[in-house]
Amino acid sequence: MGRKTKQESERTRERLLDAAEIEMQSHGVSNTSLACIAKRAQLTRGALYWHFADKDALLDAMIARTHLPLRDLRDDLARDNPRSSSRQLLREMLLHTVDRLSTDAQHRRVCDILLHRHETPACAESSQSLLAPLFHESREALIELCNDISLERTTEQSSPLTAADHADVILAFICGLYECVLRHGCGDAVERHPEAKIDAVLHGLFP
Repeated sequence: MGRKTKQESERTRERLLDAAEIEMQSHGVSNTSLACIAKRAQLTRGALYWHFADKDALLDAMIARTHLPLRDLRDDLARDNPRSSSRQLLREMLLHTVDRLSTDAQHRRVCDILLHRHETPACAESSQSLLAPLFHESREALIELCNDISLERTTEQSSPLTAADHADVILAFICGLYECVLRHGCGDAVERHPEAKIDAVLHGLFP
């Protein structure tokens, strides 16, 4: 019975998160009330407050549900492909990112909410406080990986760019794709020739 109760509680939590994502994307974060979320989930406000204290707690849980740290992704790929070089791992990581943006509707929904669905300064500040740690975590992981690539290269070519510079270019590429898809609805950005685009970026950075 205890296990069933735990499973039911988890299903209720997932229903609330699904409802919150739909409401917030449709109406914006500040214009979405907890009552509306509970109503869409066909649950009581008491059930919502049992799982989430406020909107920030909902947003935090929404991020946790879709977030995959780059270090974890790299470790997973390295475990599946133990002979891959750091450059090959970076390529696979970027392909995974682009494919997820193209095919994972829930991931797109959460990112759209955090990046674009805040109508008030307080709401924007809340979203930024949640996004900033994720950005810096990703940047540090990319810097480490780009440094590994430089160390593995057999021939060094003269370049003023550091591992941090390489990571910033890659982040600019990724963030640009998210803006194209989420803000401007340009699905072609990730659906047309994703491998060729990624190879062009990597060849420019690591010829």
